[in-house]
Amino acid sequence: MKEEDKTLLVRDVIFNAILNGKYDIGGRLPTEREISDQLDVSRVTARRAYSILEDAGILERRQGKGTYVAGVRCHGNSEHIDKVAFLTAIKDPFAMEFLESFQQELDSRDVLCILKITEQDPEKERKAAIGLVSKGIKNMVIWPSRTFHCDTFARLRLLGTNMVFFDRMLPGEYADYVGLDNDDAVRCLVDDAVCGGASAMVFVSHSGLDADSDKQREAAFIKYAKFAGVAHSIGYVPWQGNIKAAAASQKEKWLSGSGKTAIICVNDLVAIDVKSVVGDKAVVYGIDGLSQALDAGITTIKQPFAEMAKKCIELLCRQQKLSQKWNSKKVVIKGQIITGSAR
Repeated sequence: MKEEDKTLLVRDVIFNAILNGKYDIGGRLPTEREISDQLDVSRVTARRAYSILEDAGILERRQGKGTYVAGVRCHGNSEHIDKVAFLTAIKDPFAMEFLESFQQELDSRDVLCILKITEQDPEKERKAAIGLVSKGIKNMVIWPSRTFHCDTFARLRLLGTNMVFFDRMLPGEYADYVGLDNDDAVRCLVDDAVCGGASAMVFVSHSGLDADSDKQREAAFIKYAKFAGVAHSIGYVPWQGNIKAAAASQKEKWLSGSGKTAIICVNDLVAIDVKSVVGDKAVVYGIDGLSQALDAGITTIKQPFAEMAKKCIELLCRQQKLSQKWNSKKVVIKGQIITGSAR
């Protein structure tokens, strides 16, 4: 094997070890001698491989201390964007509606869409992301699982991947974010309930779940219900479990007031099940704008999918354009309140 090929092979071995978490971000790597012994190559080859990774900003040498994986360098990748991967669940109607708009936006830009189905499995999500990077994919939009691997995606940024997170989870400094303006959405629903004569409100969210979007919606509900001066409480249904059974067990508690009750649900899928339990004994609200919710007579916030999809691609282009000057950006977009036909 040519010396140049050996150098690239060692580089790839170290690259994949970092990506897979063998070496932590900021952690110390083996010495050149140790790497040369482990991989059965010369120290010159090991030194050249380290130098390539250092030039790429992935490794840093500290005089007298050794070689380390560089801290997260939140730089955009400046390569031309001709392919964008979308990591998502596919069985969820919310994801399907966004995917349609996302595909249309990429088609209008003559950019190839690569769909990776993760189905809310964080390990599938992690492996899919690593597999895409290993095949040279440099741009991703992620609809994250509720327990996604933060460290993996931080490493992807370190290794030159442009990323935008859509909905649910705020990634922090290593990726951009696009989502619904949850504060405004809940405000609209609370205002509608008050105008409709509600004297009591219940917010129904998920239990056993740590999603930023859910937290934002619950906090907004408490703020605006207090501001409106109406009695309010929080109810929970399982994230993975029988929502209808959980709603049925709390139905009497939710409807115990003497006046009109409004039940505001964290999303449309929860609202549909809650509506099937409480019927016309309460006005049920949701967030997403799914056709199934509208058919059930639920008032909901329609997610601006087309605008969100466009903004996701614009942010990837912004990362590509700004390169080393890039800093993460959070974009929230207002939805539209719409009322189901059966109300």
